[in-house]
Amino acid sequence: MKQLLTIFILAFSFELQAQTVVFDREHFRIINENSAMRNITEIGYQESLNGIRKNTDDIGLNVSSLAMVETMIFRSLNQVNEGLKDAIQVKQIGRTLQRIYALSDETISMASQNPVLLLFAETYIRQAKERSFTLVTEVSAFVLAEGKNLLINPNVRDELLGKIQKELERIAGYLLAVRHAMYWANINGVLKKLNPYQAYINQSKNLANQILAHRHLLR
Repeated sequence: MKQLLTIFILAFSFELQAQTVVFDREHFRIINENSAMRNITEIGYQESLNGIRKNTDDIGLNVSSLAMVETMIFRSLNQVNEGLKDAIQVKQIGRTLQRIYALSDETISMASQNPVLLLFAETYIRQAKERSFTLVTEVSAFVLAEGKNLLINPNVRDELLGKIQKELERIAGYLLAVRHAMYWANINGVLKKLNPYQAYINQSKNLANQILAHRHLLR
């Protein structure tokens, strides 16, 4: 009986040992690294989407703000003298606004084909929006303060219109920079696709430059 019991215990212990879990540290590390990379990729993708959405909204807000400025200017001019709409300064402002609207349309058109391009012009888009908001705030405050007498005084009128024109030119400059940044980002992306061996070419160039830089050691 004792012998049977001993045999049973030994057999049961062997079965337990056969079911022991083996911990593979290297496999566990690889799984964790892959999981971390997936999380980083997903976070980066979401941040890119948020950035694209924000930049698109900023362009729309920029155009809306400037349209508001345009409305306030012409409404004030109509209250004084409708003929003032043909003044040189007013025509300059109108042309600059049309240029800004055209640049905004071009930017949106480029972004519709490749939204990622907006990420390369984020700084300029933000600066243009901030300038537009500042301009709207200042003109609105001026209109509220002066009321119907806003543009009766020619000195006040010329100063205000001149300041508006300068700000609009700056905003147009930012939007032009946006278009250039997106254009070259698109061109560089296309060139990389057309030449998939560019990375190897760059490595060869770097190696050649290193050899030339240390050629005195080879003598």
